[in-house]
Amino acid sequence: MKKILKILSVFLLLFMITNTYALEYGKAGNIITQEGEYSSTRLAAGNKVINKATVDGISFVAGNEVTLEGSAPYGFYAGNIVNVNEKVEKDMFVAGNQITIGSDAVIGRDVFIAGNSVTIKSNINRNLNMGATSVDISDITIGGDAYIMADEIIMNEKTVITGKLSYGEDSNVIGLNEATIGSKELVKNVDIDITYTLKDKAIDFLFSLVGAYLVMLVLFYLAPKTKEKLDTFELGFGNIAKTSGIGIIVLILVPLISILAFITRFLIPLSLITLAIYVISIYLSFLLTYYVVGNLITNKLFNKDNRYIALLIGIVLVKLLCYVPYIGGLIGFISLLFGLGLIYKFIVNIRNIDDKKKSTK
Repeated sequence: MKKILKILSVFLLLFMITNTYALEYGKAGNIITQEGEYSSTRLAAGNKVINKATVDGISFVAGNEVTLEGSAPYGFYAGNIVNVNEKVEKDMFVAGNQITIGSDAVIGRDVFIAGNSVTIKSNINRNLNMGATSVDISDITIGGDAYIMADEIIMNEKTVITGKLSYGEDSNVIGLNEATIGSKELVKNVDIDITYTLKDKAIDFLFSLVGAYLVMLVLFYLAPKTKEKLDTFELGFGNIAKTSGIGIIVLILVPLISILAFITRFLIPLSLITLAIYVISIYLSFLLTYYVVGNLITNKLFNKDNRYIALLIGIVLVKLLCYVPYIGGLIGFISLLFGLGLIYKFIVNIRNIDDKKKSTK
């Protein structure tokens, strides 16, 4: 286990490379207010996060409800409800369900958005790249190009796009003729016809089940202490929420830092290795969640401690739940976050053990 987790500790190296030494996350229901001035990259995550900090680096903020009123050269924000009145000197990246970029927001260069309902009330100095369901860009000026893939795009006579507007052929564009636009490009949808029968689904399910089961057995064999650590994990709501919150941070932060590291030539090998480990960790995260769920059921309902039965029950149950309409995607996402949080905790635990051994020598 030690060798495997030391490889995964590359995650922590990336934190040190970018000088990210400020990490905050709250338990479920907590409110985090971040203020003051920071001379490094800053990260805050929780249920409700209010960011008023001045950051001389990259500002990472994630949560259920996120309010941004500070300033930073670069902003990376994610949440269910995201309200942006931040001063971002260069580029801003936002992902969420309901996103509002207020009139007090200042954006120096490009904006990248992935969301459901998006309202932009502030001018954008350069380019806008967006994918959403509904977009409102009334009364604003976009200094460069706008690439918008959305079901509904709302503009008016005060909307100005200096460069080119690219939008989908199925988009309902309100106010297209009233807005001032440099040029327009209609992006055609590409239809892919895939016939996926019930038999195909059953075969895929069986192969994925067998594959996951075998990989987890190999992991138990190579790292026998994995079972012990998973068995001792406390399954209280607060601990699960906290672990999943860490998973959100890992899910968002690691690829972003890897991309930034890729920009510097001497860190390209480390960036590629980290991204490869990141993909492997995503797969392993589901496997760890499968076992934890299965182990809980076998111990509580059947009063048995059998890794093989627990693993089989966990894989079958969680995978079947992921097929349930509406909630299946949410269950899969929570499984991913929880598993990534477990992997992060394993890494921290190994580091703490190594530090204790060094201190006793």
